[in-house]
Amino acid sequence: MQTSAHPTSATATSGQPDAWLKWLCFVTLAWTVIVLQAGGFTTSIRAGMAFLDWPLSNGSINPPGWLTEIDKFAEHSHRLAATGLGLLCLAIAAMHYAREPRRGVRLTAYALAGLVILQGGLGGLRVLLDQLNIGGDGNLKAICFAIGHAVNAQLTIALLAVIAASHTLAWRQVNPAQPRERLAAKVAAGAVFTVIIFGAIMRQNHFTSWVTSGSLTELFLPAGDGLPWLMNLFHRSGALIAGVAVLVFAATGERRASRWVPLALLLGVQISLGVLSIVLPLNPHVRTIHLVVGAALFSTVCAHAALVHRAKSSVA
Repeated sequence: MQTSAHPTSATATSGQPDAWLKWLCFVTLAWTVIVLQAGGFTTSIRAGMAFLDWPLSNGSINPPGWLTEIDKFAEHSHRLAATGLGLLCLAIAAMHYAREPRRGVRLTAYALAGLVILQGGLGGLRVLLDQLNIGGDGNLKAICFAIGHAVNAQLTIALLAVIAASHTLAWRQVNPAQPRERLAAKVAAGAVFTVIIFGAIMRQNHFTSWVTSGSLTELFLPAGDGLPWLMNLFHRSGALIAGVAVLVFAATGERRASRWVPLALLLGVQISLGVLSIVLPLNPHVRTIHLVVGAALFSTVCAHAALVHRAKSSVA
């Protein structure tokens, strides 16, 4: 007789991933691309306040003009896509409660639900506390919540990627990592996340149009002064440091063959997009794709980092 509150599925005891949970996670990961693209484009064209209310848009889920006016389309499509992502993450938590016997994975799924709820709240506060709604001379409150919204989105997607990785065969293969491999994973994830924070500060303050002379040196070590310069300096030079950390992690340990190609490819594309966004500072599509690929890189790093830090048991 089974006494656990959570059933031990046949797939878990046989060492095979649960196909339902696996594909639900990967479908949700694919959906995050739509959410990020819509949200990134909204920020890039400064359409975050196309509607002054929240969670509805002009009091409706189908506001007039959202299919014909670009700013309204960007913001409302982001809200609709984000709502869909929230429902998918809640479904992941519910499905893990019903089907997942591994306690650690279940708790991670519950944490994902908490993060996606927090994400919605941060997005709402960014709108409701904007100076267009509350008045005042500055907009610090809204910008702070916007930065939190941007950073939490990256954490949410990374956690989703970790959960998806836990339903792969690679996760269940007992092959403990060496300490240096785990250290390289932590450094890489931390470095990329730090660059993401500076990038979020730049985007939400619209420092991304800050232009240098265009020389190769100033692409990564820009000259200038003031807060826009400082954030660009930290983001650009930090990207170089993070890139080295990612490559070191990709080349370290027995699992390097499985992660070298995806990490190196994503890193190369991301740096190229970063350079292109400097050369074309007014192109919103380049900056949006840069955001999406950055999230893919961070999530991939986190998933592989989780693989090398997982419990030794094949069902942990």
